[in-house]
Amino acid sequence: MHHPTKTTKKRTPRLWATALALAVCPLLTAGCHTASLQPSETVADSISGFSGEQGANGWSYGYWDRTADTDKSYSQTTDFQLLRHFGSDPINQVSNHPAFHTGKLWTLQDGVYYTALWAEGGSANGTTKLAPQAKVEHWAVRRWVSTVNGPVTISGHAAKILNWGDVDSGQARIVVDGTTVFSAVTHLRDTNSADIVMRGTNYSVNVTVHIGSLVDFLITAGPTETGGAFGPVKFTATIRATP
Repeated sequence: MHHPTKTTKKRTPRLWATALALAVCPLLTAGCHTASLQPSETVADSISGFSGEQGANGWSYGYWDRTADTDKSYSQTTDFQLLRHFGSDPINQVSNHPAFHTGKLWTLQDGVYYTALWAEGGSANGTTKLAPQAKVEHWAVRRWVSTVNGPVTISGHAAKILNWGDVDSGQARIVVDGTTVFSAVTHLRDTNSADIVMRGTNYSVNVTVHIGSLVDFLITAGPTETGGAFGPVKFTATIRATP
């Protein structure tokens, strides 16, 4: 079975990311904001901006192969890889799950990995032996490349969707230009009954971005040491100018 491989890490200059953002700005629906942002102006939204085209509306859909990463530390400039397919997943059947709705979704390889992203969330891929997937750890990564300069507020909701799967280490994280600005456990284990406690988190964080800033939304898998479990997670984001 073939697994994606990664090349040796090397630093990508920040100028490259800035140049990329400037290049794609004319292609975006709203373009880049060169004037001052209006208070509370919506700059990007992960649901309304979701698309079957990589880079559309400033959003890209990818993953981090943590198993193949020698230092096990996520680097935005070297570890982000694009998901390959958009549509349905007739083998994994996540898009047709009876308990929740995804619509069309981005996947890496249906029937091999559960790594996926859809409008309202996504799924990592773990090493658990309880599912038929390839035993590698992938974190799903939704990326927004900033088209604005200035302070913004990122807000949304992060929650586990089903009451099974990764019960110890599942997290939703936001990384902006190399700094983790948000991290939350999406669920807990009841220490008395060992049942899974569904725990949604409404979040709001203030950050300063520049044209070309990388804003990554990560859905983690449980590490192999704790069973390598994973499951579908709701993780939404709206980015507005800070009042």
